[in-house]
Amino acid sequence: MSRLSKSVTANVLAITLLNVFRGLAESGFRAFFSSYMGRLGYSLGEIGTVATLSNIVGALVSPAVGYLLEVYSSRLITALTGLISAASLTILALSRDVASLTLSYALFSLAMYFAQPARTVFLARTVEIGRLGTVVGVTTFTFTVSRAIGPALGGYLVNAYGYSSTFLTLALVAVAGSTAFLALSHEPEAGRKSQAPSIVEAYRNAIKPSKNLALTYLFTSIDRAAWNLWNPMLSAYLLEKGYDEVSIGMLISFSNVVEAASTPIAGKLTDKLGSSISLALSELTAAIAAASLMNPNPQPIAVLSMASIGLSLGFWVPGYNVYIAKVFKNVGEAFASINAVRSLASVPSPYLGGVLYGVVSPIAPFATSTAMLLVAMGIAATSLKNVETRIQR
Repeated sequence: MSRLSKSVTANVLAITLLNVFRGLAESGFRAFFSSYMGRLGYSLGEIGTVATLSNIVGALVSPAVGYLLEVYSSRLITALTGLISAASLTILALSRDVASLTLSYALFSLAMYFAQPARTVFLARTVEIGRLGTVVGVTTFTFTVSRAIGPALGGYLVNAYGYSSTFLTLALVAVAGSTAFLALSHEPEAGRKSQAPSIVEAYRNAIKPSKNLALTYLFTSIDRAAWNLWNPMLSAYLLEKGYDEVSIGMLISFSNVVEAASTPIAGKLTDKLGSSISLALSELTAAIAAASLMNPNPQPIAVLSMASIGLSLGFWVPGYNVYIAKVFKNVGEAFASINAVRSLASVPSPYLGGVLYGVVSPIAPFATSTAMLLVAMGIAATSLKNVETRIQR
């Protein structure tokens, strides 16, 4: 085996192992943050406000991270995201006041937004573009498997030992993942770019995008705003609907099982049918999920919504990653600026979702989200498909 093939194998293995640890930590945070706030006595509106304030941080910093990914080490930034997750979980374990909870969620948002472009740039510099969808699907499989275990395990840990001990345990898991990744991985042979836009240009390009980037801004902004009308408050919402932490953990784990099973298949379909088709299917299944959540009782309806969430994410991961890698030359900068814009566009969504829920109707955030996701599906199936077809010629 050549030195290059050994390096590729080591990097894919390192990402795969990192995803196991990161999946456990991230899914535990995501599954129980809002239910933790609910147990502390906060309303869905207050939970939505915390999520809204926290998302601003990721939006403002993302273009800078894109510049760092183009010029510096995607390997080191990938490892750093695990440490940010650990800090987020540690603060959460020790927090009860709104300011600390907001800081915890802000750090979680940073880790989530930065990890995705960092990992994709790392893989895009390691693996040839024709196999990227398949490799993303396979490496993400371990992430979704661990995410399937995380909420169910977290639910039992919360029930047995409480929220604080559970969050501290997950923080240690995140640190272990970053450590293992650094020990196994190598800097990709494609390396860093000797010439890349300055950090000022990264922000300027984000503000004045090309036509293709502006279209991607529109699509991803609608998608993110639609999800954020209800997703940050999901476990608290299920708590209000009569589900306990163990049941919530099992439901979210089932969603992640579906995602784990569908992602490798979706990755192959992405390479065969095109990334825009995967994105359109992601929006369709997300719309089904949002519509089902209008009334998650009886339990089979909740199971349907969780399955639809899993399918949506299964198609989104390879579809989104491959689309950006195909269409844009500076992949890291493109990822970061798109994440910045879609995060900024979705900043009001958790707050608006809480207002719609409390003032208009409990089904209002889900109905609004369903309509928005169907619009995004139409954009993916037409405009994004046209761009992808033109790039391939």
